[in-house]
Amino acid sequence: MIQRKKSITLKIFWITSLLIALTTSILFAAFYFLLPSFYYEYKINKLNHGIDQLLNDVSEVPVSQAQNLLYEFTHDYNIHLLIRDQQGNMISIPSSSSPLVKIPSQSNYEMDGIPPIRIIEKPISFQDGRFIAIFVATLQPIDEASNAILMLMPYMGFFVLLISMAGAFLYTKLITQPLLKINQVAKRMAKLDFSQRLENRSDDEIGELSQSLNELSQNLKQTMSELQQANAQLKDDIQREREQEAKRREWMATISHELKSPITAVMGQLEGMIHQIGVYKDRDKYLRRSYSIIKNMEQLVKEILEVSKLESDAFHPLKKTVPLSSMIQSVIKRLEFFREDKQIRFDVSIEPDLFVTADPGYLQKAVANIIHNAINYSPSGETVRISLAQKNTHIEFRVLNTGSSIPEAELEKIFEPFYRLEKSRNRNTGGSGLGLYIVKQILDIHSFPYRLSNEENGVLFTIHFPLPEQND
Repeated sequence: MIQRKKSITLKIFWITSLLIALTTSILFAAFYFLLPSFYYEYKINKLNHGIDQLLNDVSEVPVSQAQNLLYEFTHDYNIHLLIRDQQGNMISIPSSSSPLVKIPSQSNYEMDGIPPIRIIEKPISFQDGRFIAIFVATLQPIDEASNAILMLMPYMGFFVLLISMAGAFLYTKLITQPLLKINQVAKRMAKLDFSQRLENRSDDEIGELSQSLNELSQNLKQTMSELQQANAQLKDDIQREREQEAKRREWMATISHELKSPITAVMGQLEGMIHQIGVYKDRDKYLRRSYSIIKNMEQLVKEILEVSKLESDAFHPLKKTVPLSSMIQSVIKRLEFFREDKQIRFDVSIEPDLFVTADPGYLQKAVANIIHNAINYSPSGETVRISLAQKNTHIEFRVLNTGSSIPEAELEKIFEPFYRLEKSRNRNTGGSGLGLYIVKQILDIHSFPYRLSNEENGVLFTIHFPLPEQND
């Protein structure tokens, strides 16, 4: 348990041991030096009280009958008693085994070979006369008690030291064990480990400290969890921002490339017409061509602006109830010209009175782009099958253009901006490359699941619209 010199356990152990040993030593020293004087005063007071009582008892009896009282008194108090008359003659010595030594009254005297004594002279009255009583008390028992204490001091010191160390050990363990536990938990907290908690078994300051440390651990754990979540969110935001920045750079590069070719073509034609060079002398012909290119550029710019709007964080689509069945029917009618131009057949199966909550304008644009794209990529004489039906959990919209397929490697790229299956990059045959990208943006914003897949007889585009009660 005690391993380090700077350990609080070691400090408390030694301090407690020294305090107990020092206190006990002081008590023993005080006992040794003060006991004789206290004991002496006690014996003298007791003797004086006994003498006063004896003098009172013998005052009613003659000298001849007082001998038993005097003997009992000397026996009880372990003293010698001498009685003399007014002329100095000895009358009686009830108990005497030690030689007499004549010394002044009310004093202590010590001679070689004779223990220290206390002599008290008092007048004593009997029924038949007055005398002088000389009480002689020995002080040897007091000195013997002090010497006995001194002889026991080494043994008592050993036991005191042993008890001091045992008591200090138990006291130290009792005090430091919760502190060491608190220190252990605090070290774990310093390493961001908040799994361990302290058991609060007391209502004192250490118990309050344990409770406070538990609350601190819980608060730090929660704060660290929130910080980790915020940090993870920040990393995701930074990563998303980087991806968006890279996407914007790629987007700008692609737009620049898409606009560069038509602008160069228009500038070349206009320059040729201005200088009447070669074929450009036919201004009407090349003005119509330049106008057509500019019209395509206008459409491209509109689509670019549309994409920018859809990608803006501030954009929020309208939420209205859209009559899906009638809206799809109206889109099909608007695209009749393109169907007839490519000699494509329509196979339409629209379940009536189906509704969905969405932005009407953008949903109509997405449906129109899907059907128009199916017409563009269907060979002449093929069929575009359009269906809308309510299922158990959703409304399913399907557009299948027969006689075509998309390489599997191209399916994931088909929704990228400016991606064309028509590698000639001719806008008359391959479009602007933004149609399906706009469709993707619109459907993602509305959270409508969609899928483009190759089927046995063509390419199928599927959208699942939520039922009205699910969409509200």
